[in-house]
Amino acid sequence: MKKILFVLPSLVVGGMEKMAVTLANKLDSLGNSVTLMLLDNKTDLQYELSDKVRLIHKPYKAHLGQKLPYLRSKYYDDGMWETRAKAEQLYNYYVGKEKFDVEIAFFRGLPVKIISGSTDRAAVHLAWVHNDFRRAKGFQNNFRSAGEVFAAYSSFDRVICVSNEAQAGFIETVGDTGNLATIYNLLPAERIRALAEETPPEKYPRAKLHAAVVARLHDSSKGQLRLINAVTKLHNEGADISLSIVGGGEDYEKFQKAVKDRNAESYITLHGLQKNPYPYIKNADLLVCSSYYEGFNLTVAEALILGVPVLSTDCTGPREILDGGKYGILVKNSDEGLYNGLKQIVEHSELLSEYREKAKARQSFFDENKITNQIISLLGKEE
Repeated sequence: MKKILFVLPSLVVGGMEKMAVTLANKLDSLGNSVTLMLLDNKTDLQYELSDKVRLIHKPYKAHLGQKLPYLRSKYYDDGMWETRAKAEQLYNYYVGKEKFDVEIAFFRGLPVKIISGSTDRAAVHLAWVHNDFRRAKGFQNNFRSAGEVFAAYSSFDRVICVSNEAQAGFIETVGDTGNLATIYNLLPAERIRALAEETPPEKYPRAKLHAAVVARLHDSSKGQLRLINAVTKLHNEGADISLSIVGGGEDYEKFQKAVKDRNAESYITLHGLQKNPYPYIKNADLLVCSSYYEGFNLTVAEALILGVPVLSTDCTGPREILDGGKYGILVKNSDEGLYNGLKQIVEHSELLSEYREKAKARQSFFDENKITNQIISLLGKEE
């Protein structure tokens, strides 16, 4: 049995957070003692955690910047002290004297800086890279220079990237730290299939072609507004199409207004945050990923596990999961790309049957035992 610590910002509903819960539960089920340390007290996914996984909240250290918003706004919102302090100071404040066999920075920025300052050299130190750093911002948060970022990641035993493209983006932006590995996200396939059999808690409009997008409502990264525009344009051109938007987030009211302004309530539905989004995926004809950038994208993988065809913008993660378009439809990462891809499906509905079979053929790619063993192999020090 190993004592394992994860450090991450929060447990809001998102791909990284879902992965943390899945991995924590898996390691717990294998007899390990698992602790999740959250830097924020947002715990939307706590209900999915095993009762034996310890969840603790370590708030940001109080400092002058919290009292003076003007000064605070000049720095990353984790605070000025976290940027100014040395990594060892952060580790002593956040982790303290408790000993762990494995210490994991499960997100970029502050968690990486904290664990890079670990004073326990006997522990295994791991960092996860969930995004393509060429597009995702924030990997330098709380570091004073790019050199500090490189040195921090270099101090880990392994830096795990969730896709080959994410690793390529890391090397291009941070550098080759010599400790990189690619391990795909762990997916509990049987649990996903079981949850997908439940009935959605509400009825909603469903046209001949019903698409679904399941993601945090954050337009600058997930691109849902351009999807709303594409579906609206097709509907106005006479296409029998409808869309379910599943997720919560800061742009909910923005999308709600966009749907209302376009008089699209009869064919576009915002379902909000759902504890179980899988019935919405399973009952869709097509799962759409409209993201500008990704690292892996759990929803695309989950759709394939459920045998649902996927249409995605061409970005890191989905490109790899779909093997360059072999197992799903990749479109140009633009407004026109999404529109043209959906129009192709509207005009050639037989493509859905073709890509449904391709989705099923891709399911072996998500080998839970193989990925679990890859992760377990990292939990011990190399001799």
